[in-house]
Amino acid sequence: MKRISRAVSISVSLLCLALSGLLPGACASEENALGPADGGAQSSGGRSGSASTSAGKTNASGGSAGAGSAGKANAGGGTKAQGGQPSAAGAPSGGTATLADKCQIDADCAQVTGSCFVCEAVSGAKDCVDHGAPVCDNGKVDPCEKCEVGDTKACTALGNPGDFSGGTATCKANCEDWDTSACSVCGNQLLEPGEECDGADTGESSAGGAGSSGGAGSSGDAGSSGDTGGAGGVASSSHTCGDEGILENANTPTPCTDTCHFDTTVCSGCSKGIGVGQCLAGADCAVSACNGAECKVGTSCDIDCSGGGNSCADVQCNHGATCTIKCNSSGACAGVVCDSGSTCALDCSGGGSTCNGTICKAGASCKFDCSTAGNCKKVNCQPGADCDFQCHGGGSICSGQATCGEGKSCAFHCDSSGNCADLNVTCQQGSSCSFSCAGGGSTCPKATCEAGSTCTFDCTGGDCNAPSCADGTCTGN
Repeated sequence: MKRISRAVSISVSLLCLALSGLLPGACASEENALGPADGGAQSSGGRSGSASTSAGKTNASGGSAGAGSAGKANAGGGTKAQGGQPSAAGAPSGGTATLADKCQIDADCAQVTGSCFVCEAVSGAKDCVDHGAPVCDNGKVDPCEKCEVGDTKACTALGNPGDFSGGTATCKANCEDWDTSACSVCGNQLLEPGEECDGADTGESSAGGAGSSGGAGSSGDAGSSGDTGGAGGVASSSHTCGDEGILENANTPTPCTDTCHFDTTVCSGCSKGIGVGQCLAGADCAVSACNGAECKVGTSCDIDCSGGGNSCADVQCNHGATCTIKCNSSGACAGVVCDSGSTCALDCSGGGSTCNGTICKAGASCKFDCSTAGNCKKVNCQPGADCDFQCHGGGSICSGQATCGEGKSCAFHCDSSGNCADLNVTCQQGSSCSFSCAGGGSTCPKATCEAGSTCTFDCTGGDCNAPSCADGTCTGN
């Protein structure tokens, strides 16, 4: 039997030698085929998820396996059963592995104590890489830190749009976040740093419609007093356009907005201090000329910031205005405000395109096209606004908050791998919301459907994101 086994072995060896010229790697040694060399380090054709002193941390520890020897082994192994992923060096020899991104942004990486996982390119694909524990107060902001001890930041630059109206935040002692305890909050009836007015401090009581960074005014002539402000905002008879040094409509009261500033758009159609070129009285603008521009009360404007490398910031569509805002084809728009009674169509479609920090005021109608890998992050659609989202296609991300109010119909399309997981939607009594997130990798907004609302879902092959539904409010699949 030994001779027969040896003969078979010799025959196989000869066959391998004959094939090796045609198929390199066809005669891989038993050692290479069965296990890694060097006491656990992966070979160039290493196995998925095998324990290795040179493999990266596994998903069980918060990240996926790293490439080559850059990482470190997870205590207790790193086998596939524990959540480990094959390293970029783990493709079998003799073939080419298709590398897939395991994350898109740092937030996709789970964190564990003593480590900091960052989403970055590893051997041609994005993966969660452990940068070790951040060192607080070492003179630089390490990955997973927000700031260094002693750093300060304007409160208005933190949180979601509209969370803070003024004040200064300081870095927490652990460098992991900002201390916002000294930040001003509009609507608490207290006049705080960074505010011009707030509720009772204007001498009048709150009432009526919505404010804005330009408050709630008339959808008609700029000279009318308009509606009163929204969250904490009121019409103050003690403060007028004349008090602001504006001669036009000098006796018109200036409402207090929901950012706790006086609304001066009711005086001349644009905010105080806006130059002639930036007050778009039915005119259009492009690229940098749109920075800080306002579409005058009751007019129509085309804001074009489309194209790679182009960006616009702090564009405002005033009361009753109609604005077409283009940030597609890798353009970027930040801090767009669509005022009460305005109509905004925002095109942020295409990879690299962003419409981040958009505020859609109560009474406004906003349509977001963030499809085909466009991003609309930290959007704030306030109660009473009518907002629709097109966020379908891989790489498309919509986040922030949206409230669909009574009598409103709101649609959210996150199909074909669209990601709306961090868009929090509240469907109030008397509203109608439709959610479409069909197809693998698609995730619906986090929906709260209150009693008396109607919510319809199509999550075929996708993720409905565990909606909270009052009895009888949710239908679909």
